[in-house]
Amino acid sequence: MTTLNGQCHCGNLSYQIETDLTLQQIEARACDCSFCRIHAAQNWSDPAAQAVINIRTERLLNRYVFGLKTAEFFICRQCGAYAGAVLTQARQSWATLNLRLTQLPGVNERSMSFEGENVADRVARRKRVWMPVSIRHAAEGSE
Repeated sequence: MTTLNGQCHCGNLSYQIETDLTLQQIEARACDCSFCRIHAAQNWSDPAAQAVINIRTERLLNRYVFGLKTAEFFICRQCGAYAGAVLTQARQSWATLNLRLTQLPGVNERSMSFEGENVADRVARRKRVWMPVSIRHAAEGSE
């Protein structure tokens, strides 16, 4: 079992991933969209893994939506780091997380393009390749 931990610069957004893959098997996706290029994102997901995103202060989370509006892109309002994207439907959520927020050395990456996908195809692909995720919020008054 491999555990990956990541967090934004200020620590407001953090995540844990539990996967059966080894570090050598992890290959990030370098999407060619303008958002991912600007953030130099190295997104990764494992549909057999389990992930948790922790939000310390909700008001410091920007849930940015663009393009086909099929996912929320989690960006910290305080330090500006992009943590990952979350698709939520029927009380289930899936995520792809940005490995740039981890301490992994030299992650392999593969260039990807999702241009031309329609909404149904994009949602279906994400449900198939993104990982199940739980989102935890800090208790009120614990900031």
